[in-house]
Amino acid sequence: MYYLNSNEGGDIMKYQFERTRSDFWIIVHENDDAYSISTNDRYVGIINYFFPILERNSPTKWRKSENYANMSNLWLPEGCYDQNIMTEFINWSEEVTNKVLWLSLNKNIKEYFDDELDYCIASDFNIVYGEGRTEIGEAEYQLKYNIEDLSVTERNQYANIIMSKMLDNCKYIPFNNGLNWCVSPMPATKFGKTKLAWQMAEEISQQLRLSFIKPILSCDKPQMKQLSIKEKIETWEKIYYNNGVILDNQVRGKNVIVVDDLYQSGATMWEYAKFLKSLGARCVFGIACVKSLRDSDNT
Repeated sequence: MYYLNSNEGGDIMKYQFERTRSDFWIIVHENDDAYSISTNDRYVGIINYFFPILERNSPTKWRKSENYANMSNLWLPEGCYDQNIMTEFINWSEEVTNKVLWLSLNKNIKEYFDDELDYCIASDFNIVYGEGRTEIGEAEYQLKYNIEDLSVTERNQYANIIMSKMLDNCKYIPFNNGLNWCVSPMPATKFGKTKLAWQMAEEISQQLRLSFIKPILSCDKPQMKQLSIKEKIETWEKIYYNNGVILDNQVRGKNVIVVDDLYQSGATMWEYAKFLKSLGARCVFGIACVKSLRDSDNT
């Protein structure tokens, strides 16, 4: 949601960009001779990547807020900003905070992880409460659970909805000219390669011309749907750290885009990110097709 406010004199404008249950927010205050920008600490790097000139021109650079936890502020006084760039930044701020969901640790998994997953986005929620499935939520549901009953035309239509949105979301990734980036689905057996998440990852890899990392399960994976989040994390840890997942290429020093179809609690993606970091991955950026309404898993 986007807000625009002014004080009684009309001298100060406030632009507030945020989306419910999304982690990335930006507030811009504008007066006659200065701008100040505030955001969640975690996303300073994203802003710096897309608008490096802002910090470069600021006399104070980004500073952590003394009054609010996890907030950083940037000051741009008169003579330190270009109005056209500020207008571009404000437009970008509205888009980047509203067109996707930025996901972080929730209360159900916070005690188990730290910063293993650098960033994670989902195209949308799979369901809008009281209204049914979103467009991409319907596409994900049909291709994942009802694909055998779909015609070829229907399959292609749903696939196009998903891939168009997923590829568009990739513009928010700080690619750094594409160097050292690769794509990986969640670990799967040979059968899992035919499923939606793996196919999405392969398509993203091909479209972005990035190398594809295959994480193959070399052991039997137990059914996890009825496990608690703690039990699920413990099960994945036993698999990862007992050579249960074999990568077909090394990830040391690389940035990895992890692709999945559904993000619920986030435990599965965060645990995979933790494994990749243990192998030397530099950055792990998660992309999920949809986010469930709840932050818990199926138990």
